[in-house]
Amino acid sequence: MRLSRLASTLRGPLSALAFLAAAAAFARPASAQATYVPIQPPPPPSEEEMKKSRDIYRVILGNPAYGSGQDTVGTGHYRAVLHMFESGEFDSAAVRFQQFANRYPRNLFVNEALEHVLLIREARETQDPGYEPLNIYAQAVACREAGLADSAAALARSGLERYPSARIRYHWRYLLAEIARDQGDHASAIGFALAIADTTSRSRLAPYALKLAGDETLTMGDDPAKALRLYQALLERYPASPLAPPVRARVLEIRKKLQL
Repeated sequence: MRLSRLASTLRGPLSALAFLAAAAAFARPASAQATYVPIQPPPPPSEEEMKKSRDIYRVILGNPAYGSGQDTVGTGHYRAVLHMFESGEFDSAAVRFQQFANRYPRNLFVNEALEHVLLIREARETQDPGYEPLNIYAQAVACREAGLADSAAALARSGLERYPSARIRYHWRYLLAEIARDQGDHASAIGFALAIADTTSRSRLAPYALKLAGDETLTMGDDPAKALRLYQALLERYPASPLAPPVRARVLEIRKKLQL
């Protein structure tokens, strides 16, 4: 009777073998449980397979089409270490920044991480009054990150007044230049930048200051020839700078406009 009821519920053609299989399943007691057969994991890859995978990964990373996506990997790690730096944990932050640079060499913030390592090392070697100048800079960076630009600028100015000869003075000035730029005070931004770009400063920030001054000169509508001179100074003094390629393109663009 159960088989007849099952047959009446089936629709369409059905082979005898399929019907019998369905009937057997229907007749199975409700308490019967299917046998569990564990799935065996695949064997681990061989060393040769691992080498091929690493080679393929390197090829992918070397492809410019994949560059932009890879450049953001590890940014969360950088932000976490930056917060440690802003909190005054300088020695620990130096170690973590170095680890970040080694682990994410293509990240957009690698240069910034290495710069922080150098700042901490210099503060330790020069034995500035404790870590006070560096602490002022860290607090100013934290304020700017929090959107408190005026407080950041006030801290940077206080640092310049209290420690005018500290090595970090050029970082205070660059921070002031960036804040002035963001607030639309182009003349002040150029002034702070040129103080850093002076050949006597020997600051690592000099190429960045030259570019900032050139950009601000164009933004405020001043003579493009002035910006051109700043860009050319960057290319002549720092030809190996990562800023050189985009600045070189900007120089060609300005020259074409001046010839029109």
